[in-house]
Amino acid sequence: MIIVVNAEPLLINEALGMDLDEDTVLINGTGIFLTTGDSWDFYQDYSLNVISVNQDQKKVWVKLLHDDELLQDDILSEGEFFVYSKSSEILNITVDTIYISPGGELITFKPVYQYLDDDYPEPEIEETTDDPVQEEGQNSSITPSSTRADGFTIFQALACISALVLCRVVINK
Repeated sequence: MIIVVNAEPLLINEALGMDLDEDTVLINGTGIFLTTGDSWDFYQDYSLNVISVNQDQKKVWVKLLHDDELLQDDILSEGEFFVYSKSSEILNITVDTIYISPGGELITFKPVYQYLDDDYPEPEIEETTDDPVQEEGQNSSITPSSTRADGFTIFQALACISALVLCRVVINK
């Protein structure tokens, strides 16, 4: 079974016609995959960096930056939360799984939530449509490469997981 994770931001308040004084959800429960040394760029110039993984204790060291300035760092195990708040919650990230192999580490974070930080300008969020002709004709100031750092694609993640399972089966025989 393949699970597809929708990484599109969802503006709950706008969709429901709610007052924009309420917290606006920019990322609503998506999953992300990172390896040691990778980072993920969020809206409003926030980024999450995976610094290292302690393979013996199966823990990951992460840092949260805003415009390359350190805001918070933490060492987390599977199932633990990384929460960044100011006057209200801005990011809520759960470490789902830490995969360790001889070739490196893969960390999955899900669910991931980002809420609007009122101290910074509201991001321009590209609307998506199902009409490829209409999409080709649109010019956008945000491209996928400008909003996300390179990380694992879902196919690469599944290949890594398959390789880990295969290695484990061979070792256990």
